[in-house]
Amino acid sequence: MKRFFLVLALCAGFAWADDLEDGRAAYQAKDYVTAKAKFLAAAKTGDVRAQNGLGWLHDKGLGVAQDTREAMKWYRLAADRGNVFAQSRLAVAYARGDGVPQNNTESVRWNRMAAEQGFADAQANLGWAYDQGLGIPQDFAEAVKWYRLAAEQGHHIAQSNLGQMYGNGQGVQQDYKEAVKWYTLAAAQGFADAQANLGWVHAQGYSVPVDYREAAKWYRLAADQGHAAAQANLGWLYDKGLGVAQDYQEAVQWYRRAADLGYALAQYGLGVAYQYGRGVQANPVVAYALYSLSSANDPSASNEATARREGLVPSLSLAEIAAAQALTRELTVAGTVTTVLNNFVASYVSEKKAVKLAAVEQKPVAKADAVVQATPPAPAPAAIDDGFPERPAQREGMLSCNTRCVNAACWRTYDDGKKIKFRAQRKYNSATRQWELDSGGC
Repeated sequence: MKRFFLVLALCAGFAWADDLEDGRAAYQAKDYVTAKAKFLAAAKTGDVRAQNGLGWLHDKGLGVAQDTREAMKWYRLAADRGNVFAQSRLAVAYARGDGVPQNNTESVRWNRMAAEQGFADAQANLGWAYDQGLGIPQDFAEAVKWYRLAAEQGHHIAQSNLGQMYGNGQGVQQDYKEAVKWYTLAAAQGFADAQANLGWVHAQGYSVPVDYREAAKWYRLAADQGHAAAQANLGWLYDKGLGVAQDYQEAVQWYRRAADLGYALAQYGLGVAYQYGRGVQANPVVAYALYSLSSANDPSASNEATARREGLVPSLSLAEIAAAQALTRELTVAGTVTTVLNNFVASYVSEKKAVKLAAVEQKPVAKADAVVQATPPAPAPAAIDDGFPERPAQREGMLSCNTRCVNAACWRTYDDGKKIKFRAQRKYNSATRQWELDSGGC
């Protein structure tokens, strides 16, 4: 995953002069009220370093109430006089809409001013703008140019992004060895994206021998930092026993962490675990819900969650499908997957036990001295809901039908009593720009 560097260590930009020593000492002592007073006195004389310092204090709410508009006022004064830290912070503010109207073109303008002075953060951000086409036409070659300038100064995000450009062959000839080189430099600085990418390189054998142990090492380093893709991939290694001892329960733990972060492939992996009872008690209702969640987060053809979900439909009752759909709605709240699943499974198990217990309590117990009684007439069998909707009334000159669908599984009843089961087709709706299920007409 490529990143846009937004957090600027602006405090490092205070090139303090003798007249700012008191303010510098106060800032380092975390006496921000005194620091603000000293910076203000110097800023009024036109000192750009003090103006930048005041911007930082207002930006972060240090010694003053946080006020991004006031911060931008002071940053702009310093930026107009060439201060790279203020220019870079203004660029970030315009990119995010912090204290100023969001404007990618203005962000590019200020980033370029700082980047051309050799400021690595601005160079990395200008590379990102060219990479994504934000405020400027997309140009991978220009993105590579600016990423490289920042990467050569040791900027870890630029190094990781440059590695991806080489890995994807964007703006440069595809070169996995060069990609690994830049990933390694960024990973050594603890950057989770680069560590996850190194794990992928070693798992797939891109320019290096396939080495699942090495992959697990890098995935774990990124996963421990909360990197969702690394967590899911580490879970997969435990699931398959690649590079680590096979451990379904450990796989489930990592899948859950990534699923909580909304990662579709982890939700899919967790669904498989619940479908087959790997590391958890098998539960097709939970599996159905997780497949639905994964499919919603990643509707691409490469995600097998939809097919697996539809494969469960014949084995589930309509009540179970309804329960799974309700569970899916609960799971759509980010960060709640583990909690919701734990509550649902506990409730589900309790209900199953209650049903079994009720059945045992209602079973008649034979007694030696029991009086023989006449057998009561058997109750009429309850109507079975076979999934098909009611037969519609016939209308002269028209073919009528009623259709019921559960996701792609559909049941249709015609006005002559004929019943069919079929699957709805996926069609692209150009108006909503989404794939939708279409059951067609009668």
